[in-house]
Amino acid sequence: MRRRNKRMAGLALAVMMAMGSLAACGGQKEAPAPAAPTAADTKADKAEESKTEDTAGEAAGEALELSWYVGEPESHAWSQVSYDIAKEIEEKTNGSLKIKVYPGATLGTQAEALDMLRTGSLAFEVTGPSILASFCDQVQVYSLPYAFDNAKQAYDYFASEGSQKMYNETVLNASGVRTLDVWYYGDRNLTIKGVEPMKPDDLAGLSVRCMDTPIAKTVVAALGGNPVPINMSELYLSLQTGVVVGEENPVPTIIAQKFYEVQDAIVLTKHSVHLGTVEVSEQIWQSLTEEQRQVITDVLAKYRPIIEDRINKETEEGLEFLKEQGMKVIEPDVEAFKANAAKVVEENFGSDPEWAAAIKDLNDFKANWKE
Repeated sequence: MRRRNKRMAGLALAVMMAMGSLAACGGQKEAPAPAAPTAADTKADKAEESKTEDTAGEAAGEALELSWYVGEPESHAWSQVSYDIAKEIEEKTNGSLKIKVYPGATLGTQAEALDMLRTGSLAFEVTGPSILASFCDQVQVYSLPYAFDNAKQAYDYFASEGSQKMYNETVLNASGVRTLDVWYYGDRNLTIKGVEPMKPDDLAGLSVRCMDTPIAKTVVAALGGNPVPINMSELYLSLQTGVVVGEENPVPTIIAQKFYEVQDAIVLTKHSVHLGTVEVSEQIWQSLTEEQRQVITDVLAKYRPIIEDRINKETEEGLEFLKEQGMKVIEPDVEAFKANAAKVVEENFGSDPEWAAAIKDLNDFKANWKE
């Protein structure tokens, strides 16, 4: 009974913290008259709904309802599999856990969802690989060019001692967010117009779009190009008008953004095994029973290869589609790109002790890894 009272008090405190945080975000301006709901209002309402779900029924001994955030649209493999995972967790916990999936970033941005995880007003988040970098910059080692040879190697590295210490000690202690799993998003490849690069030297002096982060700039430099930061929303026009001649993304993203309309070749550099992370609020995780935690862990392990298979199928079908749209598929000298990447990474990060240690841990793991 005493343990139950403590648990209820802890959850009540989490709700109070979350309500204060959300009020601070949404209560800065007061409208002079009632107005139609805005997109921000809708997100705030859904965030409030998810917060209520994550604590509903606890006092009454009913099923615990938990919210699950996915930044990708509902049609994406991550979102579709999330529905399957939610259903199976409910079944295998005999209905004690009910998970509601919110795809398409309907609860807000990835950063806003992360804040909700930290307060316990959101249970789970599936997000990009670098969202936790503010708590430990070296989590971005996963995004370095040619960090991994394939998805299996990346999964195994996530399970390694060094990676688990980084995620579930350093990041966890700083953020209150536990990382449960990594999900495959697809191999990133280069698209280009007006040139058919076989090696990094073929891209010398050419402007290639990147995100505005040191890691993203390193990736483009490793490919041999001149990195130019451009927002995704502006990228299509930038490619169309020649501000940049190329960009890099997984095949499904290239198709979704219709870059095949403004690019004439895809170069299979496969320079990044792009992964996302599945995170859980530590407050909520600690409120679950050991049996419930094990069910969640087991179900995630079951669906990881299913996600990879779906992404791979979409990629294969996507390459055929790109060919039909007139794009040329180029198979370059990947070893030349890998060699240049190693040099660029050393130049950019080798002098930083923490980065050097993270890169050494990764390289030592790869040197001893067996598939």
